Amino acid sequence: MEQLSQKVKELRIKKGWAQEDLAREIGVSLSTVQRWEKQGGKPTRLARRELARLFEEAGIT
Repeated sequence: MEQLSQKVKELRIKKGWAQEDLAREIGVSLSTVQRWEKQGGKPTRLARRELARLFEEAGIT
């Protein structure tokens, strides 16, 4: 799960977004994004789909 944490943070930084911006973009709470980045929490299926879309747009694999 550490890899996902790193990718989420990389995506956010690449987009120039604060954690709040990423949360708003994919429809989750700020605390959810914080958990993903810090503790490696597991996103829901819908959130994973949105993250995948954003990773693709940002060129992150």
